[in-house]
Amino acid sequence: MTLDIVILTKNEARNILPCLASFRGLGQALVIDDGSTDETVALARGAGAVVHGRAMDDFSGQRNYALAVSTADWVFFLDADERFTPGLAEAVARHVREGGGSAGRALRRNFAFGRRFRFGHLAPDWVPRLFPRGSVAWAGRVHETPVTDLPLATLSGFLEHHTYRSWEHFLTKMERYARIWAAEAAGMGRCCGVSTALAKGLANFAKTTILKLGFLDGPAGVAVSAVSAYYTLSKYLILSGLGRGDGG
Repeated sequence: MTLDIVILTKNEARNILPCLASFRGLGQALVIDDGSTDETVALARGAGAVVHGRAMDDFSGQRNYALAVSTADWVFFLDADERFTPGLAEAVARHVREGGGSAGRALRRNFAFGRRFRFGHLAPDWVPRLFPRGSVAWAGRVHETPVTDLPLATLSGFLEHHTYRSWEHFLTKMERYARIWAAEAAGMGRCCGVSTALAKGLANFAKTTILKLGFLDGPAGVAVSAVSAYYTLSKYLILSGLGRGDGG
């Protein structure tokens, strides 16, 4: 059985080599690059990755394109800022050999601003990533979701997710995602008012800070919860504006 590890890139020169090194020998790296202007493509090819260039329409489109160009029996979807741990690499290799009729999910531990988070918005999360190639398609423009009829097996080990480099990076990314989400929701005919947006934002803050124990990560955990709430408030406020026809 063969395995492609699919990685979407856009100016990921700082991440691509540690990412590729984390699964060396496990399978073929298949990089789908959205017009990087840094050294991402050269570094990836130099490390043995197969690179395809494709302009981004949305995240699902990139992942589905990877499925179309892959010739492997199995695919594992990995972000450029993620790393395999040895235990997960072993579990994936074993599942590809023996997994049969199930896909696989991995536990992801999140690191940001130079530290690991254990609670709240950045608490460890389960992510479905390993699929027989013909068994899955992706849907959604942002926070895309795999669509498959297969049951999900739990893989041992975990992914390390080295996400936001700085608070500015975090805020910028949330603002971009909010606009993408709102445009998709408006295209599906959804709408809301300002009061709903405010309620959604407050509910998100309460959920991530209290119910998901974000406060246990200290001031940084509460700040992450506040940015998460800002993202939720923003996407619904933008949706409210699009519903009025003011362009957000």
